[in-house]
Amino acid sequence: MGSVVSFQEHKRLKDWEVEKKLLQTLSMEDMVYASEKHLIPACGDFQFRHSFLEEICMDVAIETFISSAKRGMIEARTGKAQDNPADEEQVKQRATELKAFMVDWIQDEHINRGQIANGAEAYVQHWWQVGLKTGKDRAQLRL
Repeated sequence: MGSVVSFQEHKRLKDWEVEKKLLQTLSMEDMVYASEKHLIPACGDFQFRHSFLEEICMDVAIETFISSAKRGMIEARTGKAQDNPADEEQVKQRATELKAFMVDWIQDEHINRGQIANGAEAYVQHWWQVGLKTGKDRAQLRL
């Protein structure tokens, strides 16, 4: 009698290897530069650098980068760009969550919420584009 073999463990290990290789292309300087460009101007007098908020923003950057890099690898392998509404929704949701977290963490009644929303949107969009390009480049190098 035959036995059933599951490839879930193999798939998970392969995904981890891909994510690890993608993260090796990401530099701390790039993440600091992006936060200085998009988020620090929106924070007003809040000391952003070396704060817990900076770590959260970097986590959002990494998650966004990995998701979009995987999407870019798929697009490069299939040879066609996929305009997926779920991707746009994911970017909007991450930007909304980042904005809400920033507003809650800073707790300043004089803070410009619109400026924070714009900064969070630009930050997440930046990392989505960087990840997409990185994923496409990596997939093309493999071909």
